[in-house]
Amino acid sequence: MNRLFDYIKAALLSGKRIWQQIKDRFSSLLKYQLRNNKPLALLCIAALGLLLFYAARGLHKDAARSDRKLAIPEAHTKILAQEPMYRTVTLFGQTSAAAKIIVVNKYAGMITNVQKDLGDKVSAGDILAQQDLKDINIQISRAEADYKSYDAYTERYDATFHSNYAKYKSDYNLKKTNFDRYTELFKKGAVSKLALDEAEQQMLSAKANLESLTNQKLYDGKPAYVAQRAERAEQRRNTRLLLENQREDMTIRAPRDGVISFRNAEAGNYVQAGAHLFTIVDTSSLNLDCYVSEYDAALLKAGEAVSVFVESLGKKYNGKITFVSPDKNRENKNYMVRVALDKTDDQLKSGMFAKGTLRFMQKDKALFINRSAVLELNGKQYAFVLGEDKKAHRKAIQSGIRNAEDVEIISGLKEGERVVTDNISRMRDGMEVTDLGKKDEEK
Repeated sequence: MNRLFDYIKAALLSGKRIWQQIKDRFSSLLKYQLRNNKPLALLCIAALGLLLFYAARGLHKDAARSDRKLAIPEAHTKILAQEPMYRTVTLFGQTSAAAKIIVVNKYAGMITNVQKDLGDKVSAGDILAQQDLKDINIQISRAEADYKSYDAYTERYDATFHSNYAKYKSDYNLKKTNFDRYTELFKKGAVSKLALDEAEQQMLSAKANLESLTNQKLYDGKPAYVAQRAERAEQRRNTRLLLENQREDMTIRAPRDGVISFRNAEAGNYVQAGAHLFTIVDTSSLNLDCYVSEYDAALLKAGEAVSVFVESLGKKYNGKITFVSPDKNRENKNYMVRVALDKTDDQLKSGMFAKGTLRFMQKDKALFINRSAVLELNGKQYAFVLGEDKKAHRKAIQSGIRNAEDVEIISGLKEGERVVTDNISRMRDGMEVTDLGKKDEEK
């Protein structure tokens, strides 16, 4: 057993160099132990395995630590200088058509024919589909007959009124003249009082008949009972007009120019009122609708030109901002911006994703570094400066204005210093760094 432990101790001290010797001697020793003390041999084998495992892991860690000590981090750098500082506003969204119209039918009915298909170009007023008109034509004919009947009835009442008025007026004038004559004769004693009273009674009766017509309330110059019949005739006329409008609406027409992008109408189908039959997309002009933060919205104004890149086409299109929302969107808390695009070809379609950028000067001269070059630690900000000794030196800084890419440096750094711009998570004060120079996009 003492010999076995001596071999284990030698293996741990010598490492890999003695591993082969251990294997050879352990084999002969194992055979001896198995012949004399089997349980103890198995225990020794297990202990040896554990010791060798931990020894190998320790050697691996030592090698890794050694490799880390040898590795020198690489980083890009930038020499600080007073430069114009710009803010970039990115506009990203989907293109939208000038209009997208859903065409529905106002009335239920059978479709007798469909005249337009998917992809067809249509003009405003073109017939898209036709509903069955047999029933509505019958209703219009009936309404026309009712209107004519009531209109004729009104005319008859009006004629009767004027005839009665002329008759009652003439009768009253005659009776009044007769009463005036009897009055003169009575004064001369030529007629009796009874005859005078009878003449007066006839005059009053004729006057009452005339006033029954002249004292009626007038509606649009017509007496009440004539106006009542005229109103009934007008109701029948309106009923006919409504039915004619319904017949017109049962001919489904394009409300504007565009292209058929959806069709759900087939001849022979019965459709309920309000069914979605067609969709017409007007792609004569396209817009880019996008949302920006309140900081970006404050910079944008209607009329500003912008170049928009459509990735799916690999093309750029010119555009102009036509609308910046004055109110924040309740859902995403951003502001909507619309860009009218110059559609120069038919490849640009509604629903494509596009991106545009605008640059605004924040400061004509400023010392600034990329935001990736700033290390924030315990509420303070630091940057690493690469010295002539090729080592990174950490410096506390104070920042000023910033944008999506850069941060202005108010204090802590000065013009001409070489600042580490990336890989700062691996930087340590005094660490040697391999300088890769400027980033490609900064050259």
